[in-house]
Amino acid sequence: MIPELTLIVPFCAPAAEVADDAYRQLTLPGLERLLARAREAEHERHDDAYLPTLPHERWLAAHAGLPVSPLPSAPYMRLADGAAADTRTWACLQPVHIHAARDHLVMLDPAQLRLEAADADALRAAIAPLLADMRLHLDAPQAARWYVADAPFGDLIAAAPQRATGHNIDIWMHKGEQERAWRKFQNEIQMTWYDHPVNQAREARGLLPVNSVWLFGQGALLDTRPIAERMIGADPFFAGLCHAANATELCAKTLAALPADDTGAAVLLDGAAKPYLSADWYDWIETLRAYDRDWFTPAADALADGRIDAVSLVLTGDSHYAHYRVTRRELANGPFGWLRRFRRARTLRDALTPLSMAA
Repeated sequence: MIPELTLIVPFCAPAAEVADDAYRQLTLPGLERLLARAREAEHERHDDAYLPTLPHERWLAAHAGLPVSPLPSAPYMRLADGAAADTRTWACLQPVHIHAARDHLVMLDPAQLRLEAADADALRAAIAPLLADMRLHLDAPQAARWYVADAPFGDLIAAAPQRATGHNIDIWMHKGEQERAWRKFQNEIQMTWYDHPVNQAREARGLLPVNSVWLFGQGALLDTRPIAERMIGADPFFAGLCHAANATELCAKTLAALPADDTGAAVLLDGAAKPYLSADWYDWIETLRAYDRDWFTPAADALADGRIDAVSLVLTGDSHYAHYRVTRRELANGPFGWLRRFRRARTLRDALTPLSMAA
C-alpha cells in the first residue's frame, strides 16, 4: 500500500474573467470525488496581487524547509539541469521574448521559445564580450536556462518568469539597489540580439526571436527535506529539490505506472501551465481532463480499495494555493462520517475559486 500520494497541480484554477465558462465545461469526476471528502490542511491567504513567486513554488519551498521570500529556486533548477552542486550563489538568467502591446511591453511564456542548443550557443557567443567586461561567470547546462554566479546585481527582488508572463512588464521589473545596473545589462543584451542572424533564422522558421533575458531565483543550495520518498515531475525546481534531498526520481505518466509498494510519492502535474499562460482554455480543460483520467480517478479508486492510504491535493491558481488531504477512511465515510450528511459536499468550484486573486 502506498502510504500517501501527493498530487501538486499548478494553474488548475481558471482565470477569474473566464471562470463561469470554464466551470460549465470542466468536469473532473475523480477530483471532485476526492475533494468532496477531503479536509483542508492548508490554505494560503494573502492580499498581495504582486507576489513575485508562484504559489506551487511557495508550497514546495515551505515543505522542503527553504525560505519562501526570497525563494532560492535557481540553484535547485541548476542542479536539475545537470550542473554539479556547489556552495556559490546562483541566479537563473532566462532567455525570453518580450513584445510590444498597444501601450506596454509583455513577456511571453519562455516555454514558447523552444530554444535549442545551437541557437542558445550562438546567442551566448554574441554576448560573451559583454560578460567578459563585467566579469560574469555564466553557466549553461541547459539550452533554455542559463545561470550567473555570485550575485552580480546584488539582492534584486525578481519575479519568476511565469508570474510576469502576459502582464505589463513594468509591474514586474526588478527592484533593488542595483536595479539600474541590471537594466543597463539587460538593454545591452537586447541591442546585441536585435536583428541577430539567429533571430532572423528563427523568425524565418516561424519561431519567436529571443530578444531579452530575465534574472530570478537567486540563492545558494541549502539543506532540504524531501517532499516525498519518490518524486515525479519535470518542473526544474521540483526536480532540483528531489536531487538535493536524495529522493528517488521516477518518470510516470499515469498512476498505474507507479510502483504499488509502501513508499510515499509526490507528483507534480504541470501541464496546465502552458495553456493557462497563453489563454488557450480548450487545451487547458483537456489537460485537466487527462489528469482526471490518469491520476485523480485512479487515485480515488485506489484509496477506496486500500491500495493507497491517503491522498494530498495541492491545487494552485495564479495567486494562492490550497492543500487538501483525504484518507481511505474519510473517503469511505467511516467513523463520524454521519456528520458529513449535514454539510454540503465541497465542489470543484468551491475548492478552486479562492485560488485566483481577482475572484
